[in-house]
Parts: sequence; C-alpha cells; structure tokens
Amino acid sequence: MKLFLTIFVTASAMLPELWCGNLGIQLGLPVYSSVYFYAAYGPLYGIGAAGISGLLLDVIYNRYWLLTAPGWILISCIGFQAAQRWQRRKPAAPLFSGILCGAGISLWNDLIALLAGGEIPGPDIFSMLIFQSFSGGIYMLLITLLFDAVNFRCNLPQFSGSASGNRFTGGRI
Repeated sequence: MKLFLTIFVTASAMLPELWCGNLGIQLGLPVYSSVYFYAAYGPLYGIGAAGISGLLLDVIYNRYWLLTAPGWILISCIGFQAAQRWQRRKPAAPLFSGILCGAGISLWNDLIALLAGGEIPGPDIFSMLIFQSFSGGIYMLLITLLFDAVNFRCNLPQFSGSASGNRFTGGRI
C-alpha cells in the first residue's frame, strides 16, 4: 500500500508540474511529496520519488543535462532534515521544511539557468524566492494534513506520528 500511494501521489504531483513547466515555471511539487514520504515511510520512498520524478521531468522536456533529479534528491533530504530538527507533531515542522524546500527549488532553478545559459525563471530572483518559499510552506502544510488523514485511515505511518515511538492509534512501524 505504501508503494502504491507513493507512485500515485508522485504521478499526481507530476501533472500540475508539467502544466506549469509548459508555462515556464518549475514549482517542484513532487519534492514536497517526496519529503513527506521520506519522513513517513523512510528514505528509500522519499529519495526514489524525488529521483524518478526529476528524471522523468528531464526526459519529458528533452534536457541535455539531467540535473533535476540530483537537485530534487538533495532538496528533499534537506527538507527532511529540517523536519527532523523540529518536533514533527507540531505544524511548524512541515511549514518550515516546505519553506526550506521552496527556497532550495528556487535557487536550484536559478543555478541551472545560469549554468545552461538560459533565462532565469520568473521576473527576478528575489520575487521567485519569496513566491517559492511561501507557496512551498503552505503546500507542504496542506499535503501533510491531507496525507496524514489518508495514512491514518489506511493504517500506515504518518509524518506527524513518526517522530517518536509514540504513534497515533492507527500507525504501525
């Protein structure tokens, strides 16, 4: 069930990512779901979701350098470490990790644009950094609330319940 949920949610996050990518904006929505899966199910699920979605995005857009996958893996690991530092039962953990992931995605997109010689996405670096950070924090908070409810009903580990040995009634190791 964990693998099915990981694949389904990652594929569902790829669809708006492709829509926005066709408009020239890379939001990095699969990164937030990979941070959630990294925290709830383990590192293999999170790194796999980030790596495969980044690789698929590079292949779909026929990019010469496949740099999205390693960047998204690095950003999801940093986002998980930020969530790990906070008490994951509190809403500040997904909010802060989402803000950090959004800033990482914005800076990674700017770095790739500078290295590839392309245009920097968005009007300027600062406004995209603020937009990505703010929307990333809100998005991560919302998907944590949604997926924790789904995982509770499916008797799966949760983001907020996996911080300590004390789990909610529905969680299992």
